[in-house]
Amino acid sequence: MKVGFLSINKMPISIREAKIALFDAGHTIGPVITVTDETQTAWAHDRLREECDAIVIDGDTDRFYGELGEHFSMRPDNFEIDGKLYAVTSALDSKYLTENIIPKLNAKNKKQRYRVVVFKTFGKTEEELKTILKAYLKKSGKVQIGLFPDYLECEVRVRAASTISQTDLNGVLGEINKLLYKFTYAFKPVTIAERVAEMLTAHNLKIKIAESFTGGAIARAFTSIPGASEYLVEGLVTYSVTSKIKRLGVPAESIAEHGVVSSDTAYRMAAGLIQSGDCDIAIATTGNAGPTAQYGQVGLCYVAIGNKSEVHTVKYTFGEDRDDNIKRGVINTLFLLYNYLALYEAMESGAAQDEQ
Repeated sequence: MKVGFLSINKMPISIREAKIALFDAGHTIGPVITVTDETQTAWAHDRLREECDAIVIDGDTDRFYGELGEHFSMRPDNFEIDGKLYAVTSALDSKYLTENIIPKLNAKNKKQRYRVVVFKTFGKTEEELKTILKAYLKKSGKVQIGLFPDYLECEVRVRAASTISQTDLNGVLGEINKLLYKFTYAFKPVTIAERVAEMLTAHNLKIKIAESFTGGAIARAFTSIPGASEYLVEGLVTYSVTSKIKRLGVPAESIAEHGVVSSDTAYRMAAGLIQSGDCDIAIATTGNAGPTAQYGQVGLCYVAIGNKSEVHTVKYTFGEDRDDNIKRGVINTLFLLYNYLALYEAMESGAAQDEQ
């Protein structure tokens, strides 16, 4: 069934969240219309009736019921007019959609139920993933695939009818995993920060962070997750040259020679954290977030990650937008850390097998 949304004097529900919830249940999203002009409510309602099987209204519900006029003496939350399902609420969110609306769509439609498997990916655009998965995007296939991009990530959801055998489903999922495993970091709807936090906690690893151009945003990504004290020892914002020298022990002559935005400075920032002890992993960032650059070009950034044995640095060249550069710096750093931990897990697993 196609579901349309009418938000009156209110920001609409996240279209991405709505698409995911409806995809998982075998439905599709129709137009999402927001109106603030009272004269547009009737027009929006009429359009949704023409295009959709069900309509969800949220926000100023008084105005909507006013449009219905004599249809109702009461104001029900759920009803049906001429075969069209309606749900009316003043506060729509994804939970309300999943718990109150989709069950009614399923009851009316009486169609197949589904199982859904999630691949959380990073580093590939929606179009790139479409190319990679082109053999599985046919509607007539054993599974249906939905792609739900979110900034630098894309959530790939594989939907299969409950009637498909587990053997057949496992076979298809295995083939899809071969295509996606290099850039899949989780098989459930978690953020990259949440996945990294799980891995750090599972292996009892402690981390220290020194940030310059990211301004504490990496540490904030972790501290927004409950339980960060299990793995995060400290996060320093060493924004100035002086701070890098005094707090992290970066030699002044090294900064003078290589520049504060350089691979060498990032390396030495991470090394300074490691030398201070009490951590298994150190991360450091230095770069030019913008809009101007005192050292080098805007968007030029370096990230260092390592341990007592070795520290690696990675160079990035982002764009001109300051906020975007910081966001890219954070998520790319988190994915670097994920890859580091994935390699750690593989080595630990190999060592455990050698001991058996």
